[in-house]
Amino acid sequence: MIGPAAVTRPWRIALLSAAGLLAAALWWGVWQWQFQQSLDVARQHADNRLSLYSTTLEGALARFAYLPRLLAGQSRVRAAVDDNTAGDDVERANRYLERVAADAGAEAIFLLDRHGQTVASSNHATVDSFIGHHYGFRPYFQDAMDRGEGEFFAIGSTTKRAGYFVSAPVISAADGQPLGVVAIKVALESLQASWRRAGETVLLSDANGVVILSSRPGWRYRTLAPIAPAAMDEIRQQRQFLDRPLERLGQGLADGSLAIGGGSVSERYLDLSREQRRLGWTMHYLVPMRPLYLDARNAFLAAAGATLVLVLLGLWLRERQKRHRLRDREARIIREANERLESRVVERTRALQEAQEELVQAGKLASLGTMAAGIAHELNQPLSGIRTYAANGARLLARGRQDAAESNFTRIQSLCDRQDALIRQLRLFARRGGRREPIDLEDRLAFVLELLDERIRRQGVEVAFDRGEAPNPRVLGDTLRIEQLLTNLRRNALDALETVARPRLAIALATAEESVVLRIADNGPGIDAAILSRLFDPFFTTKAVGDGLGLGLFICFGIVQDLEGRISATNLEQGGACFEVTLPLAVDRRLAEGAPPDAD
Repeated sequence: MIGPAAVTRPWRIALLSAAGLLAAALWWGVWQWQFQQSLDVARQHADNRLSLYSTTLEGALARFAYLPRLLAGQSRVRAAVDDNTAGDDVERANRYLERVAADAGAEAIFLLDRHGQTVASSNHATVDSFIGHHYGFRPYFQDAMDRGEGEFFAIGSTTKRAGYFVSAPVISAADGQPLGVVAIKVALESLQASWRRAGETVLLSDANGVVILSSRPGWRYRTLAPIAPAAMDEIRQQRQFLDRPLERLGQGLADGSLAIGGGSVSERYLDLSREQRRLGWTMHYLVPMRPLYLDARNAFLAAAGATLVLVLLGLWLRERQKRHRLRDREARIIREANERLESRVVERTRALQEAQEELVQAGKLASLGTMAAGIAHELNQPLSGIRTYAANGARLLARGRQDAAESNFTRIQSLCDRQDALIRQLRLFARRGGRREPIDLEDRLAFVLELLDERIRRQGVEVAFDRGEAPNPRVLGDTLRIEQLLTNLRRNALDALETVARPRLAIALATAEESVVLRIADNGPGIDAAILSRLFDPFFTTKAVGDGLGLGLFICFGIVQDLEGRISATNLEQGGACFEVTLPLAVDRRLAEGAPPDAD
């Protein structure tokens, strides 16, 4: 009995075979399309380059087209080939042709008599002088004598250097008959050099298919096609290429390409050409076929890779569909398990909520303890001032200086008012401060120095105050917090100077464009590098137990943050520590208008 799988197997084989043939046809089409695209781009590029090189060649030769006829009309040239020529006439012609050749950039300009004998030349003083040589066999002489102008490309029989020759007859003023020929030789090697520097394969062939110029010097004087025997005889008779063998350069193929070389070193080129106006010349631009085939091969491989990716994607989608069905079954099992666990999750969630409420309550108690500790720490500072002023007042009363004592009691009243305000300020500490206004930072610094004057004198601290260039800088804040900040930083510096033999405290103010920088530096023992990162943490202190709560710098950090400033602590190279505070600079409109700061 034949099973269903056996029945469907031939259809699967046929379907796979059809898909393979379709893919192969697609790949072949991609290869052909890419090859044609690359070929079209190469043809367009070659056409542009041929236009450029043809224009350059024509421009180089057109410079000399008019010159032979112009020279032939000169009396000095005509006198050198006249029947009554004297030695002085020839010498003048030599010097004249030498100057003209140098000015025009020609390799040589020479004068032939009616028999083709050179009588004057621009290179008369060189070892390769043309004077005395017979060039009557050259077409440029024969054509000039017969038709009134001539041009020819050949290897010079005297110099063995190739060049382009252009000529015109010297006409007798008496009977209008040609007395001789003026010929100009132009070297074209500079064109070859420019082609070679461009890195392109460019050829110039004559009417017989002989390469006369090439960006590859080894290809010069080789033929692109077989030369007919009659043409070969004419080349030999004219001695155009002297004794060069004129071997074949390459073999033309049926697709229009040119195979150059033989064996394993053979290379195919697409021969794109353009005919020139002179002497039946043709400009060739050879495009290597290998890059074109490589582009087509890469496109073929990309198409094959894309097809393979699509096949793998189809297989992956099929496998994915199977996994989805399996996952659906697993999802049902998991859903049932989740339903069983849901009740347990609800119970655990209720327990977590209760624990969270307990943690919140504990956090509130911790915050309350931090606030109480901060209040105790901050109230201790003005109490010290009250104690100082009270002691001074008592001594002044004992001495009978009642007016001075009243001043101290007034200050005590002021500090009591500040204690009340301080309590209210600490109550609002978590609300980021109160209303901000311009505060004279230099004035507040002087007040805090006066407040701590007794301790400064007791410790024998030398205070240096650099007020900076801008007087009375104002910062944006509130008076109480600024004083809190300055007092805490000063007390911290004085604490560091208690064990120093010659204590010194340096205070400096500097004003930038939009901020004020306050630096408080001491010459104490400095700060341990290991604790610099923890210096502004709450309750962190290096003092002995009972000497401090570790809230002073923490409160300073909070005040600076509330005032949108920055605070940092560093160690000085010469010893000691430096606290730097940057606060926003406030612009007082009344000062800008010229009014005094306290004017209404």
